[in-house]
Amino acid sequence: MTVSNLPQMLRPPHVIHDHYMLLPIEKGFDWQGCFIDVEAGEWYVVVFRSKHRYAADEDFLNWLDRKATEAAQKTPGFLYYFTGTPLLTGECLSFCLWQNRQAAIAGAAHPEHRVAIEQGINSFEYYELERHVIRKHADMLTFTRLEALAQPPVTQPQLSQRALP
Repeated sequence: MTVSNLPQMLRPPHVIHDHYMLLPIEKGFDWQGCFIDVEAGEWYVVVFRSKHRYAADEDFLNWLDRKATEAAQKTPGFLYYFTGTPLLTGECLSFCLWQNRQAAIAGAAHPEHRVAIEQGINSFEYYELERHVIRKHADMLTFTRLEALAQPPVTQPQLSQRALP
């Protein structure tokens, strides 16, 4: 499932590798194609990497993801949401593209997003949030991971990962 409020000049980034969830965010998708019609700009992407537990209820997780996506769509600055499909081994990657970090923080604070986190958290062996700034200058596209916000993956039983983007 993908949901988009992309301005006309942005195109949805397409998966270019079957194992995109195991690659750096900039390697698994056609980001150049996404921003091809834009000369310059800056955006913010929040990446959610996880490993689903073997017995995870995928229908329930998909429902929670839809609810969180609906909440994000209501937030000014939301651009695009990509829901990943887990590998048979459980690894998964989803991401949300925003106009800026402030919009992402507002989206993460939405009550439906908070409920999705609380109800789904035990379905993961681990999860990790990555935050990146995407910049385009002429034909050059760069991803900068915000290391100050980077945290190691959280595994059970200490699920205390911050939900702020």
